[in-house]
Amino acid sequence: MRAYRVFPYLSAARRGDPGHAEYVGQQGSGRLDNPDHYEVRYLAEAPVTAVAERFGELVRWTPAMFRHVRGASLALATFEVPDSLRRVDLDDARALADRRLRPTQVVRRHLPTTQAWALDIFREKVSARGGPRWDGVRWWSWYRPEWPVLGLWRGEPELLSVEPLGLDHPAVREAALALGRPLR
Repeated sequence: MRAYRVFPYLSAARRGDPGHAEYVGQQGSGRLDNPDHYEVRYLAEAPVTAVAERFGELVRWTPAMFRHVRGASLALATFEVPDSLRRVDLDDARALADRRLRPTQVVRRHLPTTQAWALDIFREKVSARGGPRWDGVRWWSWYRPEWPVLGLWRGEPELLSVEPLGLDHPAVREAALALGRPLR
């Protein structure tokens, strides 16, 4: 399955360094973050979703939003996520009921709540003595429920490509239109 991420891009960055598409960086303020237990990679199932997740809070979209610190510019990375990675789908009523979660606990931007259920899911085992049950979580975007997002704490998605972003990029234009954001 293909997945996407908007990130600060430096063309000379090596894998593991800031500016590379696979660099995760400091964690603790993300919805599923539990840095004492795991590192999480946030991805979207469509380019438009990755763009919306990154820029959705901005009222006006301008060329300046693509510039980042230290000369980096924001880019769209495309990954191949192995089908073998096990993701609990929180858009499934049974998955929510099994965990005694309400949809509002998933979608709400309340870090103590979202980080707690993420850690609980991370700790789920296949059996009492078995290994981990899940490699990550799938839920829906804050901006549109039909836009799935992923948080993966196990497995290594394969980086396929990196595209620079600008106001003329199709995913940017689509996200701006869907969210009612003017392009300037």
